[in-house]
Amino acid sequence: MPIYEYTCAACGATFSHLWRSIQTASDAPAPACPTCASPQTQRVLSRVTVLGGMGGLTPGEQAAAGAQEARLASITPKEQIDRLRGA
Repeated sequence: MPIYEYTCAACGATFSHLWRSIQTASDAPAPACPTCASPQTQRVLSRVTVLGGMGGLTPGEQAAAGAQEARLASITPKEQIDRLRGA
């Protein structure tokens, strides 16, 4: 069930629309704008966020990045150290 983003030529609103299938999205006309009900909408490219993983890195680069993350996670900020000391 793909979600596509659309923009309205009449009012400029951007909105998302959930389709039942990619085929339905390809065959059906673009949905009307939910803000102004105009049928003058056009599909736009969505921004994509990739979470997790270290795609594109070699195993050595992945190990180095993991080690760097572990080192950074072990560093305690000065404010936290002062709080633990009761300062």
